[in-house]
Parts: sequence; structure tokens; C-alpha cells
Amino acid sequence: MFVSDTHLPQLLENRHYSDPEIHEQELRQMFQPGWHCLAAWDQFKNDGDYLTAELFGAPLILWRRQDQIRAYLNVCTHRFSLLTDQPQGCFKSHMKCQYHGWEYDDDGNTCKIPDAQSFRPLKKGELGLKEYRVEMVGQLVFVTLDPNAPPLQEYLGPDLSHLCSERFSRQHHITYMFDRVHPCNWKIVIENLLESYHIENVHPKTFKRFPVPEHCTHTFHDTYDYYIHDYQDEPDNASAERFVCRLTGQPLDLKWRHILRYPNIAVGGSGPYYYFLIVFPVAPDACRILSYTMHYAGPRGKWWPFLVHRALKRYGTYIGRQINREDAAIYPGIQIGNTSQERPHGGGLISAREERIFAFQKHILAQLAKANA
Repeated sequence: MFVSDTHLPQLLENRHYSDPEIHEQELRQMFQPGWHCLAAWDQFKNDGDYLTAELFGAPLILWRRQDQIRAYLNVCTHRFSLLTDQPQGCFKSHMKCQYHGWEYDDDGNTCKIPDAQSFRPLKKGELGLKEYRVEMVGQLVFVTLDPNAPPLQEYLGPDLSHLCSERFSRQHHITYMFDRVHPCNWKIVIENLLESYHIENVHPKTFKRFPVPEHCTHTFHDTYDYYIHDYQDEPDNASAERFVCRLTGQPLDLKWRHILRYPNIAVGGSGPYYYFLIVFPVAPDACRILSYTMHYAGPRGKWWPFLVHRALKRYGTYIGRQINREDAAIYPGIQIGNTSQERPHGGGLISAREERIFAFQKHILAQLAKANA
């Protein structure tokens, strides 16, 4: 059952979804000091593969060297051009600037400068790329811009670290990747993830109906909350999972699990499918969602798990796209309504089923208070 037995008040005001000053406070207080997932190991197929990304104004390049991913500022130390503006590629031995051809080694040090004598005098080690901390849990690649950030597993917390290690390991396959900017404040997306009250109306063909309250539990912690829906007594939800578990050899666990690590990291799923989602504020009225759904099809390298993988990927991609389309269609209207200067009489109610939103909003207000202290 839910923790609350009555409805709760809406704590955030319309300005919290539209004010540029609040947006900047959130970035400084909650986002820039944190860890952010920017990639998955399966996106780096070969040694030397790279991806580029932007994190709160910092252009980054993530580069695979042997069994490690390293992150550098994607800016050449010569005259500050981007090293590359390609979204992905391969630097087999050295990173090379696309503008003047300066090259950098595994540690970001300059190793080749065309016409080097014209730059004299230069001391060895004087010039090089700025490097950022990278840590991984399972396949997920996290970067932080803050040199004083705690270790990743400490930041995520024990429940989320365990779930990520177990459900996004290198034995798992990427089912479906979603990366899109939406015209709404980032909190709109998080609040939508935290409640099941909308699913009968927004997701009638996918989730279909509300979870049974007696089968749901919410637990709240300082930096995250944890929701579990035990559906072992709901046979129409359990039959497909039993079949897939027999195929893959996975233990049967008839529970939907969902964790939100405040402010912007969510993991949820059951059976063969789990998704990892992170929301990045782009502007007061825009955010980027990056999400990986992964599945386990059996041991890699065997012929029958490959067939199971193809089937799970096809079905999971179909469902993932459908859910994302349904949510994307509703976000603009939620943003407009939440930022309207005119309001209906009363309202602003959070049901007991939506109590995770109340805890999330309390956390946001506490963090903003710290930013203004």
C-alpha cells in the first residue's frame, strides 16, 4: 500500500517550471555537482571508438582505450576548435584535431604538433586536453564535471547501484535507445515517471490499467525513492515473463521495480526488460531525455540466445517507441498548463498514488533553499 492515506498538496509553483533564475539555481545546486550517464559500453564496439556529447555547456569526447572509457573536453588546446564535430567515430591511436591536425595521446598530452618549431618555446607537458572523471556501473558510462563529486556507487546509493549492475551488465543487449529534446521543463518528465495515475488515459494500449494499490510499496530515502509493484497474483501480467525466463534461464521475479535517484536518474522494469533514463535540463522550458532499454537473452556467443535477442529487441523496440510517443504527445500541454498565469479554482492536488511526486517536490524545494542560503 501507499504511505499516505490522503491526498497531498502541490508544492511547486508555475515559476518553478519557467523561471530562468530557478533554472540556473537548479543547474548549480543539483546538476553540475552530480554524475551523469552519457553512453553505454555497447556503443564502443572497438578500441579507439569515440562518442561526442555536451554536458551543461561543456563539449566532451568519450574515447575507448582498451577496456576503459576516458572523457576529455572536446576542445583543442591550440586555438580552441572542437577536436571533432562528428557524433561518433574512431581514433585508432591518437586523437586528432580536425582544424590544424594537433594530436593527443591516451592521457590527453600533445604528441604531435605540425610545424612544431614555429611554436617554440614550449615546455613538455605544458599543453594538453582537460580530462574529466569517468566511472561505470554495468555498461553505463557516467561522467562528472565536479572533481569533488563522491564515488559513483556512493552517489547512486546501494539499491540503484545494485539494480544497474544486475540489469545493465555486459551480458545484456541494448534493446532500444531514445535520445530526444522535449519542449517542457525537466521536472515535468520526472513527475510523469513517478506516478501511475495517468496510464489508463495516456497508455491504454501498453500499460493499460492502474497497478493494484495493495500490490504496491513506496519507500523514501534522503536521495532517492523506490517503488515496487508485486504482480505475482496478476496472471495476465506474469504469463509472458514466465515464458521468457524459461528461455533465458533468468530467475523468475514477478516485480516491477522503479527507482528515482534525485534529481534526474530513473531505472525501472521487470522480467527481461529494464530501462535507464536520465533527464538533462536544456532551458526552463526544454529538456533532453537519454534512455537505454536493455534485455538479457541468455549467454552471448550461443546461437539460440541470438534468436531470443532478435525477438526481444524487436518487441521491446516496438513497445518503447509506443510509450515514448504517448508521453511526448502530452508533455507540451502539461508545460503550458503548469506555467499558465491564470489558474482554475482550487486544484493542485497530488493523490496518494502520486505521493512520490510530493517527495520529489520537497527535495527540489530543499535544494533550492540551499542554493539561496
